[in-house]
Amino acid sequence: MRSWLVLGVAALGACRSEQNVSTEVPDFGPPNSQVFETPLQVDRIVQLTVPRVDALFVVDNSCSMEEEQALLAGNFPIFLDWFRQSGLDYHIGVISTDMVDPLESGRLRVAQNRRWVDDSVSDPEALFAQMSLMGIDGHWVEKGRAAAYTAIELLGSEDNLGFVRPDAAMHITVVSDENDDSGDSPIGRTEFISWLRGYRPSRQLVSFSSIVGPVAGCADIGSPGTEYTNVTSEVGGVVWPICDPDWSMVLDELGFLAVGLEREFYLSARPEPGTLEVSVELSNGATEVFQPRDWRYDGVRNSITFSEYVPDPLTTVVMTYRILAEDQDGDDPEGPSGQ
Repeated sequence: MRSWLVLGVAALGACRSEQNVSTEVPDFGPPNSQVFETPLQVDRIVQLTVPRVDALFVVDNSCSMEEEQALLAGNFPIFLDWFRQSGLDYHIGVISTDMVDPLESGRLRVAQNRRWVDDSVSDPEALFAQMSLMGIDGHWVEKGRAAAYTAIELLGSEDNLGFVRPDAAMHITVVSDENDDSGDSPIGRTEFISWLRGYRPSRQLVSFSSIVGPVAGCADIGSPGTEYTNVTSEVGGVVWPICDPDWSMVLDELGFLAVGLEREFYLSARPEPGTLEVSVELSNGATEVFQPRDWRYDGVRNSITFSEYVPDPLTTVVMTYRILAEDQDGDDPEGPSGQ
């Protein structure tokens, strides 16, 4: 009996030795796992503007437009400030919506022997006021779309020669308290939209803005300017209710649009959440840092948009961030190129 017990214990000891069973943990030293840090990306985008801009105001000169003409002329300095600050080469012209009077009919209005405002004019505000305060004796059938097309396309090589330049952006603004009555003369609305959309190589170089009567909430207008706003929705531009007594904001928006400045800037890769930092390098060499409350990140467009700030021309927007881990294989994110 005792001999069997000794053999059993020996066998058990041999089994433990063979299976390397032990309660002691060998000392292998500290963990040596490698930590991979996501790459730091720095995107630098210079705020640029187009070198030349042609801006055409199409102003209703029928009997109900005296107050609106005064608002346009009075707030024009806000519009002009964008051009002065940007140093652009600009032409600003004015025509009426009257296509019955042969002296109007798409012809640029002349004041001080000039047919448009440019940077050579000593007092551009006064000149524009003379052009835009055109009186209220115009025909009651307003044809703003036909007037714009005639001024640019049909009279561009005749009476309005020199106003439109082939390498300049074109921005049209209609100011009217009546809907457009152009019909199909000289072209219909669909053809007009196609013509404008193909007028320049880039859609950003063309706009059609409407300061007109809205569909509702504007009691002192003849009719809503839906014919104009339909063009704006297809071509791009600003829509503003003509009955708003404060025109400072719309002239500011029109100036911003015309000089081609941007508030939105695209990233080259998707950022890790919480790592994006935005700053602007100013022309004097200083750097201004912006907090997240000053801008908004759009994950779909992969861009940041400043809330109120607009970088000056030739300043540099700097976006620093760590690239999202799933994008580190070099694949470009869907975003800017697809917009």
